[in-house]
Amino acid sequence: MKYEYNGNLLEEDRINLVANEIINKYPQIDIIKAKEAAMLEGKISTNKDIEMEFNRLYNLMSVTNDNKEIVKLIYTDLINLLTNSKDNKKFNYYSIVFEIANYLNNEREFPYLNEFFY
Repeated sequence: MKYEYNGNLLEEDRINLVANEIINKYPQIDIIKAKEAAMLEGKISTNKDIEMEFNRLYNLMSVTNDNKEIVKLIYTDLINLLTNSKDNKKFNYYSIVFEIANYLNNEREFPYLNEFFY
């Protein structure tokens, strides 16, 4: 997925840009959900990092958590991100990734970040 510089855009243009990036990667996500996820994301004015990528994938799972098939698809990409990353920040995300797996296995409701990050 692209993480294009958008720090110079008006909010509506930024949301539309990010929503289009989301839909290009996940065409099964409708524009309304893509825009909801994009609204949760801040401006991009630096090179992408693991935090930026994690947040976008998490936000997508959060707004689509009523469709576990889509969440599973995004979750697979999240696992690949963490597996392939050399950034030590990836360890900060393991507990929430574990709880997302529990959600996918019908062992809990979708986990929200405030349970893990204060």
